[in-house]
Formats: sequence, structure tokens, C-alpha cells
Amino acid sequence: MLLLLGLMAAATTQAQATPQRITAGTTICSNSPVPAGWVVTGSYPNNGCAGAGYIYTILDTSNLTKVTVCSISPIPAGWVITGSYTTSTCAGTGYAYTLLKPTTQTTTAVCSFSPIPAGWVVTNSFSTGTCAGSNIAYTIHKV
Repeated sequence: MLLLLGLMAAATTQAQATPQRITAGTTICSNSPVPAGWVVTGSYPNNGCAGAGYIYTILDTSNLTKVTVCSISPIPAGWVITGSYTTSTCAGTGYAYTLLKPTTQTTTAVCSFSPIPAGWVVTNSFSTGTCAGSNIAYTIHKV
């Protein structure tokens, strides 16, 4: 009986082990949540993820100021979309976005479907070929 209890305790300890940390760039199943501050940089059909259909390549943005992501990617707080184009790298959507974290800028151009960060305002709108899907961009200014 004591041996059985000891085995159960060991199994429970192993099950509660700390999850493996994901590295700077990794892949996840598309039905897994994307961690906060991470973005989806690629999407590929895959049979290895039960019920998901796609595998995502994800990247940590904590040390970046510019990155290209799939249109299905979450946009981290404070980031803006500066361009949009078709791509084969993003299976299931076919579009990619160029993201910018405006850290030193006081004015920048963003696609009309971009989130506008807190402390920024739209000062102008114009036609553009760099924002596939809307062809409209905004000039935003930090206040």
C-alpha cells in the first residue's frame, strides 16, 4: 500500500511540473492561444494538431520595433499596421501586415484598419496602395 501511495505522489508531482517555456520563435497549434506580446508570423496546414488544421509560427515582440505578421495575428498593444499585402506564408488568410511600434516617432502613417494607440490621434486620411483591403491610410500624431 505504501509503495502504491509513493507512486501516486510521484506521478502527481510530475504532472504538476512547470510547463516548458517557449523560446524566441516557436510553433503552436492554431487552436492554442497566442501568448500576450507574441505575434503569428506564419501559418501552415498541418495534420499534427488534432482539430486545428494549421500550425502557427509565433514570435515574441518584446525586443522588436518592426515585424511582419499574418492578418490573423493578435496586434500587441501600442503597435500599428503600416502595410498589408497578399502572401502565401499565411495559409488560411493569404494576407500579411507590417507592424510598427512607434517608439521614437511623433507622426506616422497607418492603414485605416490599424488600431490607434492610446495617446495618438488621426490628423489626416489619404488613398494608398500599401494597405491592401482598404487602400486608405491615416496619418496619426502623438499628443
